Amino acid sequence: MGSEIERLRTENADLRQRVVAAESAISELRTDALERRRQVRELVDDLPVAMSRKTLLRQVARDAVRHPDKRGVVVRIVNKVRRTVRDFVRR
Repeated sequence: MGSEIERLRTENADLRQRVVAAESAISELRTDALERRRQVRELVDDLPVAMSRKTLLRQVARDAVRHPDKRGVVVRIVNKVRRTVRDFVRR
């Protein structure tokens, strides 16, 4: 019985150490998450509120050229142009 109590005390001490280590890790992760959140908010604050059409079209063209499915991009562009022309003619 005495050895059983001693084993339980040892196990309890080990579990307490694990809990302390886990709480420390959680605290560190929480601090890191808050820091990343602050950094993201700073990045968002630095983004422009509005973007010119020229800049937007330039970025779209660049992304289309670099896109791995170029054929799919071209098909979607052609379909969009066709729908726009069709809707314009209907009006």
